Amino acid sequence: MANRPLTRREFWTVAAGMLSLVVGCNPRQTAIENPATRLSSSESHTITHALGTIQVPKSPQRIIALTGTADLESLLALGVKPFAAAGDDRRGFRRTVWQPHMQDQMQGVEMLPSRRNISLEKVATLQPDLIIGALAQVRTAYPQLNQIAPTVPLDNTQPWQDNLRLVAEVVGKTEQAETWIADFEQRVIRLANTHRNAVAGITYTTLFYQPGRRQFDMIAGGDLDQAFNAIGLTRPAEQTRVIAQQENNRGRANISLERLDLIDTDILFFYHYDYLTTRKLDELPELIPFLEAEPLLRSLRAIENGHAFIVPAYYWFLGRAMGIPMAVDDLEAVVLPLVL
Repeated sequence: MANRPLTRREFWTVAAGMLSLVVGCNPRQTAIENPATRLSSSESHTITHALGTIQVPKSPQRIIALTGTADLESLLALGVKPFAAAGDDRRGFRRTVWQPHMQDQMQGVEMLPSRRNISLEKVATLQPDLIIGALAQVRTAYPQLNQIAPTVPLDNTQPWQDNLRLVAEVVGKTEQAETWIADFEQRVIRLANTHRNAVAGITYTTLFYQPGRRQFDMIAGGDLDQAFNAIGLTRPAEQTRVIAQQENNRGRANISLERLDLIDTDILFFYHYDYLTTRKLDELPELIPFLEAEPLLRSLRAIENGHAFIVPAYYWFLGRAMGIPMAVDDLEAVVLPLVL
């Protein structure tokens, strides 16, 4: 039978198979041409990111948000819907649904099976022209991903504003990014000016707690603290010191019930994936066993004073360009009226 050129779909099927053989190999051993090298100078522009520089298309049409958190929020904040993205199962492992605060904007977007175990075969068969993902997920497979399509990693140790600006540069939406950031910063300034005297000296803690484990995961640092501190709320310095001492410090520390003094602050925020809105802890009857299981918890002044809140982990904990503004909305609309 005479040889014939491969169709586009056949090419990507073969490419996917080749990529499955080269994961973990030296990128110079890969035989698949980087699609970015086929772009003319008029069709592409150069982007500098955490792993180097890359030529990306000026008008990408098939964008993949590989992580489904910071990358996806940045795109949606800019009014850009990806072609495919990682979903969420409300626990952050196997992705089966979209995160609730982004769900309305995700109609028609194909869901990737996992952000933690990247399927190069799946990504290749989707034929993207641009891939964006968190550096932590992208780093290992970066050479192979970059053979499929120009890949831009986001460094989530940087402020969300920096990531939004990078994504905006990639997709040609820099003006929209600056407007989004300016609107947020104006709201923070307004809240700070309005409540500066009232919130002075008020302390807070953010944490995960699962009854039965007899310990907390205290969370500190990052975008949420930056915003709350700018408004006037403070986190005890001892919390930051304890977290810094943790091995493999990633902004959290395990706190036993014997060290409740570390979280005995004016306000407590409990991150939770089962609640979609911010609520007072003592207003949720189903959580009464949560308090009854550990009598020591009831001695915390935030719980005694009714200043303990269940907050949606989707955007309070995982949120970036969309989530942090939403957390500030909750602070203004729900928390401060009850606390001040």
